[in-house]
Amino acid sequence: MAAIYKRGSVYWVRFTAPDGTQVRQSARTKNRDQAQQLLNKLTYEAWSQKTMKARPRHTWDEAALLWLEEKSEKKSIQGDICMIRWLTPFFRGKYLEELTRPVIMRIAEKKKAESSPSRANRYLALIRAILNRAVRIWEWLDKAPALTLYREPKVRVRYLTTPEIHRLMSELPEHLKPVFQCSIMTGLRRSNILNLRWDQVDFVRRQIVIDGSEMKAGQTHVVPMSPSLIQLLMQQIDRHPVYVFTRYGRKITWFERAWRGALARAGITNYRWHDNRHTWASILRQAGISLDVLQELGGWHSEQMVKRYAHLAPHQVAETAAIVDRVFCGNSTVLAQSKIQ
Repeated sequence: MAAIYKRGSVYWVRFTAPDGTQVRQSARTKNRDQAQQLLNKLTYEAWSQKTMKARPRHTWDEAALLWLEEKSEKKSIQGDICMIRWLTPFFRGKYLEELTRPVIMRIAEKKKAESSPSRANRYLALIRAILNRAVRIWEWLDKAPALTLYREPKVRVRYLTTPEIHRLMSELPEHLKPVFQCSIMTGLRRSNILNLRWDQVDFVRRQIVIDGSEMKAGQTHVVPMSPSLIQLLMQQIDRHPVYVFTRYGRKITWFERAWRGALARAGITNYRWHDNRHTWASILRQAGISLDVLQELGGWHSEQMVKRYAHLAPHQVAETAAIVDRVFCGNSTVLAQSKIQ
């Protein structure tokens, strides 16, 4: 028996499919006529699938949910979740075959306008991956639309000079100074530094060891510790039983406002936190570290990622961990100051 009823102010529909399945679904509307239209469509589709053996139709919502379930172990799953959260208001309730190339590209244009071509491409790549999986794995679609990615600008490499590092250090709030120094000294990504735990720090072997499950490239990463980095980390001991960098007894999570404010006061433009990694790599490369050594130290999966620094090095040297120390202090045995003069 088919029925339309309310839950709060929103209409729901209920009916029994030809195979005996009880179907209940929100109509997502306060209009009874619209709810009736949805009920008519659902009952017709259920009937046609039973009597005409038509392929069941699936919505974007179903595809996105199944994607997240099957890709739950993916390292970048949080990024997928954020992108799907942004896309869903545009695609909610739409059947996959309704997601044509014009429909998708209109949404991509919105993302491009509010961010950048490269960011819009990340969204297009995710949509394409989900629709291709709906064709090849789930067999929900016969064919996925062909999506054209936007032309992206050449990879930017922005890094700080030594004077800029000193200016920025002088403007950062006290709790961010050691985080920033660790970033420049190790080349670790933001998430690895903010999630750095004491069980990953080996003072005896003078190294930081991060398991592959926590690295973007999926491989265990070992970072050599210089004397200044060791002293910097030892200053954080006893502040928290688990995490290295904390504030008021809690792990530091994000600091966008403080970071942007420090950059502005230091007169530094066109610079992001992730560029600290470029700064670290540029310092080592200009000191003569080879590309293959830099690739290993930086934990890059592909040598293509380090080729952007190919023009910076004049020669090879042996020491690596102590090189970045010289940016903060001329003597690698001197404790990295909380505020560089």
